[in-house]
Amino acid sequence: MRASTSIRIDSEAKEITIEVLKQYGMSLSDGINLFCKQVALTHSIPFELKVPKERMKKALEELEAKKGEKFTSMEELKRDLLS
Repeated sequence: MRASTSIRIDSEAKEITIEVLKQYGMSLSDGINLFCKQVALTHSIPFELKVPKERMKKALEELEAKKGEKFTSMEELKRDLLS
């Protein structure tokens, strides 16, 4: 037996999710059902949840604001990441 439900999803995440699921031959409804079945089966979230570290939060904020640093080589990027 199936039940109908209504959910609110971030529009950008929804569009990306639809495209990814298409590659697996699944609809958004199929993906949501798969997620719900895994939660019911395992009584847990079927993936690891992580809280970003402060440095990651800052990087994500910069990326969102399009203020991130630009590098001309992988070496420059590596030096920055290791500093």
